[in-house]
Amino acid sequence: MRKRKSDTARFFAPFLAGAFLFFAAPTAAVRATTPAVCAAAEIGEDTAAAGGKFVSDRLPRGVKIDGVLVGGMNRKKAAKLLRRLLAEKVPKLTIKTPKGSYTFAYPQIGFSDDLEELLLTAEKNGEYASRVRYFLNGEKTQTDYICDNNECAALDAEARFSSEGFVYEKERAGVFCDRARLQKDVAAALCAEATRGEDGVLRFPTVALKTRPLSPKKTEYAVKRDTKKLSSFTTYFNEDDKSRSGNIALAARRIDGTTVRPEEEFSFNAAVGARTKENGFQEAKVIQDGEFIIGVGGGVCQASTTLYNAAVLAGLKITSRKPHSLAVHYVEPSRDAMVSSYSDFKFKNTHTYPVYLSMKVRGDAITVTFYGRDEGYRYKIVSEKIGEVPPPDPVEKIGNYEGTIREGKAGIKSQAYLETYLYGKLVKREKLRTDTYAPIRGIVGKKRTENK
Repeated sequence: MRKRKSDTARFFAPFLAGAFLFFAAPTAAVRATTPAVCAAAEIGEDTAAAGGKFVSDRLPRGVKIDGVLVGGMNRKKAAKLLRRLLAEKVPKLTIKTPKGSYTFAYPQIGFSDDLEELLLTAEKNGEYASRVRYFLNGEKTQTDYICDNNECAALDAEARFSSEGFVYEKERAGVFCDRARLQKDVAAALCAEATRGEDGVLRFPTVALKTRPLSPKKTEYAVKRDTKKLSSFTTYFNEDDKSRSGNIALAARRIDGTTVRPEEEFSFNAAVGARTKENGFQEAKVIQDGEFIIGVGGGVCQASTTLYNAAVLAGLKITSRKPHSLAVHYVEPSRDAMVSSYSDFKFKNTHTYPVYLSMKVRGDAITVTFYGRDEGYRYKIVSEKIGEVPPPDPVEKIGNYEGTIREGKAGIKSQAYLETYLYGKLVKREKLRTDTYAPIRGIVGKKRTENK
């Protein structure tokens, strides 16, 4: 039996090109892809002969298909007429979702039929009913579009920290759409019997989108639990010394509101920047080579020292710290942290949660506070003097004054211990460091001798 080229491809093409989504709300266009068929159907092709006999291009008299008299018509014209009538009777499909309903009609709902076979084999006065199978054009694209409009990811609660403090964003539940189930339910509905509603419209059984809630991993309660105060430490200064107090305040502002993530290392020098006039710092007293001199950035070491003590009391790991060459007045020995262009103070957050750093200057006080997850640990630093370093003999200064200009002062040998408490019980005591602070040489004035 010789076959002619099938008209099937020509029949499907308009359906693929013209797929649209209809909503209970305004209509929106959606791309169409290859049709997904409810049940595959091979459509027979027109032939010039059947069973070795010649077949006329016209149908035998009296032939009815789907109740339509097509006897004597050209087979191709009959097929075109019957398919137009079938298209007019394509039922609608509605998919209900939490965000509204989506309604599909022809040509979004396409169909296949066995008209080619019926028209080829129809006999005189025969009455026939076509077999029609329905499918949703671009099924995956359409169902993905619906799910994309209904699905949303769960959002964890979040804490945002700045120099202004904490702002909390509440968690939000998400929605999961069962995409595979939706495709199966659509295919099943298109294979089911359509019914006519009170409005006279044929409809397939309604499909309901299956969803389930997605719970966030972190709630606002859990986030707030991770922002409890871990430690706080305060030192005091002379606020009448405007240059020095200004330097302390500037360093504090550049650190205040910092978040240190797990395994992140904090660098004081990186956060504060170079102590130069161009960077906003002023001249004040600094320690250099065992002497107090005037230098740019004086007072910044008090900020680093206050930060050091708060970091230790928060259980953070100190990775870089050096003492001053001379003991300072604002903390006990072995509790200072000197910084300079060649010496940095650093610590590492070895906790599994972020720590948040507040550094405030109010009046004559600088206070550093750490926030994070309170696991019940408390820390105490114990400073001990273990010896002295005698001052060297005073140096004479020839001038117009005779007497003590500066008293000599012994240096200090000291050490610091860290005590760890868990819910009030001492569980560990360890040495932090041992330091030696240089003595201060005295200065004695001696009048210049006049030659006679």
